[in-house]
Amino acid sequence: MSARLGRVLLLTLALGLPSSCAGYEVLDPAVGRGRSIAVPPTLNDSSWIGLEAPLTRALRTDLQRQLDVRLDSDAPDLVLETTLVDPLRRGRVGLRAGAYALGSVSVQVDWTLTDRSGAALASGRETRELEFITSLEPSERSAYDQIFQSVSEKIVLDVAAALRAADRNGS
Repeated sequence: MSARLGRVLLLTLALGLPSSCAGYEVLDPAVGRGRSIAVPPTLNDSSWIGLEAPLTRALRTDLQRQLDVRLDSDAPDLVLETTLVDPLRRGRVGLRAGAYALGSVSVQVDWTLTDRSGAALASGRETRELEFITSLEPSERSAYDQIFQSVSEKIVLDVAAALRAADRNGS
């Protein structure tokens, strides 16, 4: 009798598991439906010249890897514009010699996805901060590269959600 009860409990548990994951969805690689997208260089009004290049590169790579889109700057169906806002670097823990043992970088990235007519389909803001040990990290730039990869992945997921919603609404 206990073996039968155990099987019933196991079956009940197995049937209940899929419903606990109901809010989770896998990214459909067909999202984008072959549309063209322009990703102009990230706007960077800071004094950190060149900081925009790794973010732009990461976005272009992630869009092509994750979605069914192609890069095109001539007459694109979509445009993804990004802006770096207040990239900061700080020393957190000072040493007696005047250097810092712990550094920190932070950045905010504003983004907007527009369609061919210029209508905004989605927009957002991603903020990240990363602390690092200065003796182990080659530079602040490599810390920013790590941040930009994370930001890029999140923006691409948000773009995918916006495109999926637009496809569902027939846009």
